Amino acid sequence: MTSRNRLAIIMLAGTAVLLTLVTACSIPSRPLWWPGAKQAGSDGGDAAGSVLAVRDPWHAGMRQLGIQVYWTANRTDTSDALIRAKAERIIDYAIRLNANSIAVTFPFFTYGLDANTVYANPEVTPTAGHIAVFLAVARQAHIRVTLRPVLNENALIAQNPFAWRGSITPQNRAAWFHSYRKLLLPYAAAAQAGHAATFVLGTELDSLEGSPQWGDLVRSIRSVYSGQLTYDENYDEFSAGTAKLPVQSHDVDAYPSLGVPPSASVAQLTSSWDAWLGAHPLAVRRELTISETGIDAVAGSYVNPWDWAGRANLPIDTHVQAVWYQAACNALSAEQIGGGIYYWEVNFDANPSAPRAFESDRLTFLDRPGQRVIRNCFARLSSQGQEMSPAGLRARSTDSRRLVDLETPAPLGSLDVLR
Repeated sequence: MTSRNRLAIIMLAGTAVLLTLVTACSIPSRPLWWPGAKQAGSDGGDAAGSVLAVRDPWHAGMRQLGIQVYWTANRTDTSDALIRAKAERIIDYAIRLNANSIAVTFPFFTYGLDANTVYANPEVTPTAGHIAVFLAVARQAHIRVTLRPVLNENALIAQNPFAWRGSITPQNRAAWFHSYRKLLLPYAAAAQAGHAATFVLGTELDSLEGSPQWGDLVRSIRSVYSGQLTYDENYDEFSAGTAKLPVQSHDVDAYPSLGVPPSASVAQLTSSWDAWLGAHPLAVRRELTISETGIDAVAGSYVNPWDWAGRANLPIDTHVQAVWYQAACNALSAEQIGGGIYYWEVNFDANPSAPRAFESDRLTFLDRPGQRVIRNCFARLSSQGQEMSPAGLRARSTDSRRLVDLETPAPLGSLDVLR
């Protein structure tokens, strides 16, 4: 997505403050499936406990039904026990949303648009060791994991308010790729040791996609990681078919401008999603994964869903987000998107039992109607049967076009707010 600032997502001053909100806030009653609070441990985190397990774990041929977890490190994240407690909490939450997959997105940094160096900021970027702790919990839960490093845009925007990660112009591309390789290798090794199913080689790096250095980078990553290597393509290049991608396997960060009015219904948005995805051949759609789609819960977001910085001061409208999510789910089924979908986002520090700390995050679906949409979407897609063979897809193509609207009962429960 052409975001202007992913770190607009709220970061808390300390994990202890976040976790104590469970008892400090007056929380409305929750559905029976809502993750309950655990007892606080001596390190300020949740006491380690048994993690839930995915009922029907992902395997090749199934859709990835997942959520995007955005992980920015905290200074208080000093113990593996605390990281494990947070990992258990967020993985439990994903499983209760009927997810079989999680994508862990974490930031890395650079010094400017033409800089030749990228780096992990120890105050913000989670360490490879902490990623390993997360992967150990995920393996216990039988949930599929994608690791996804993303270039933070703060330094770029400081130079040019219209800059983004897809417009960087390193003075020396060979030096940039050398620096990028050094950054990625420890995380790729952690992905291998922790059995992460996918490692994302790059995300929305449009200006670098034709560089000859990708080949050497792929070979270096392959020396430590044997799982799926993929690249997350930006939505505009996917539409135009102009990308020169570094690996054959690629996914799309889907933030299309669909040209619908702010009051668009689920049916209207679904029709526009269908047209956008259906413009591509069926053979492409069957292999496609929507690696990220989301929208800020603000009126007017349908015009340019990627431009949340331009709506930073507008009031929150959670219905907008829920309609977008439902339409994306409908189109995924109708257009036979075989790889699956990941909804953006929930923060790694978020506590589903005490969500108010993140209520100002306009992009999160935590404790909003979109959360129920995701849960019902994943249940619906699972109940259809997730085997994605061409024969199975053809057999379901007619039935899958049935729309689910927010104003009518969904197959597995209403899509009302979780209160």
